Amino acid sequence: MPKFEYLTLTLINHVLHLELSRPNKANAMNKEMWFEIGEAYYWINSQPDIHVVVLSGQGKQFSSGADVNFLIGVMESTQACENNKTEHLKSEILNMQQSFSAIVDCAVPTIAAIHGVCIGGAVDLISACDIRLASSRSYFSILETQLGIPADMGTLQRLHFNLPDGMLRELAYTSTIFSGRKAKKWGMVNDTYFTRKRLMKAAFKLANRIASLPNYAVKATKLSLNVNTNSIVDNGLNDIAKVNSGLLQSTEAKSSMNLLKKQMKK
Repeated sequence: MPKFEYLTLTLINHVLHLELSRPNKANAMNKEMWFEIGEAYYWINSQPDIHVVVLSGQGKQFSSGADVNFLIGVMESTQACENNKTEHLKSEILNMQQSFSAIVDCAVPTIAAIHGVCIGGAVDLISACDIRLASSRSYFSILETQLGIPADMGTLQRLHFNLPDGMLRELAYTSTIFSGRKAKKWGMVNDTYFTRKRLMKAAFKLANRIASLPNYAVKATKLSLNVNTNSIVDNGLNDIAKVNSGLLQSTEAKSSMNLLKKQMKK
């Protein structure tokens, strides 16, 4: 079992529990955690004993999204870039996208068990999962427009297959905060549970049910389902990387990001 700084892995009866482990920072995904997620899924995909993954967050929150310092670091990385800054940023965005695409590309299905806050990059993360369960007291937000950029890590591309088009547009345009109950009503999550304890119990019950079935059949089913969506999603991810490689250099985006950083320090 590999060791990670910001992820905790526990394997029991072919079910891997993968926990985001930065609870003192609301599981905000810094650079290290972000890329550890991709590394973990590349490893999972090579393990015949892992049949299902349950993804959750330690502490009181699932995840508050990407750490703002990580995002600012990506934006400021162009300062040391001697070549085309736009191409550099596009490469950075595409590289970040791979960490979550690794969840989709992994033959093993993932059940996201979401409690507390799940906003920004965390919505991108769960959009890459096969099944989403949540506590009724959880809340979500596609908040990137509040940062002055469109979401570029998979939310806009993948949730088209779960949320009604008009609802996804409204949520993405407005950065609206919405509850786990509404997420269930709109089809973003499969089910909600009143407490975190019940949520985790349900997630592992479902995981064990899947793990009890022939693993090759489950993997083949996921592969077949992905064929219908992968080309559409890949094109969308590449296009949004082009868009944001320009936007991230704008004065407006930098000001919005720095303002958020100041607000978080208060």
